[in-house]
Amino acid sequence: MGKMERFAFVALVAGIIFFLFADFVSWALPMFVMKDIPKKSVIDLAKEAKSKNTTAWSDFKKVATIYPESFKKLCEYEDAFSGVSKIPADKCQPNEETLAKALKVGHRWYVAEGCWNCHSQMVRPVSNETLRFGIPGVSNTVSYPSEFNNELQAPVLWGTKRVGQDLIREAAVHNLGWQAAHLYKPTSTSPGSVMPGYPWYFEEVKDPKTGETKIVPNERGVALLTYIMWLGSWEVKPPKDFRLEAAAK
Repeated sequence: MGKMERFAFVALVAGIIFFLFADFVSWALPMFVMKDIPKKSVIDLAKEAKSKNTTAWSDFKKVATIYPESFKKLCEYEDAFSGVSKIPADKCQPNEETLAKALKVGHRWYVAEGCWNCHSQMVRPVSNETLRFGIPGVSNTVSYPSEFNNELQAPVLWGTKRVGQDLIREAAVHNLGWQAAHLYKPTSTSPGSVMPGYPWYFEEVKDPKTGETKIVPNERGVALLTYIMWLGSWEVKPPKDFRLEAAAK
């Protein structure tokens, strides 16, 4: 073996070793840095939303007021997979416990429906990202590590592709009424959208005063909307007017 061949072999082996070392460091370093940083629980997130009066908290109170029956059903909802149990009637009101339950249930169905396949939850610190997803009026357009250090990012929902919009700042982009209409019939808000509708998160109710039939979120719909509108709410100045109903046609 000549000198050049030996040099090439050594360079190849060294390159492989450095690659494996870099791969190990990229995995181990974040674990080492964050091992002593406590991960926020869902109840911690709910308490934070209430104490800071974020848009997630204000929207949650409005949903409970406008749709008391769906909110009551959410309190009674039980799901072992989500780890939620029935909330007693005397505690069925907008508070940290009910908000935490809505976030857990909403997160569970967001994952189950595969929303993360088409929607990412991370704006990366590169120019095209900020141009595409830059949102006026928020403190930080770009995602940052502490946003993902909570139970609702287990597993992480960074996404695999972007058939739809990135959602990590969704609370700053659309209001609750738009989101409800979009979830029920996406083309009603976004003509040409390839997103399927999710009518099983809604139910028909008749207004006792007018007799008009409306389509409103059911208990799972309320939870899913609460979760989606929680995304990025910590970066948004409160709240915009909204129209929650999606009128029956």
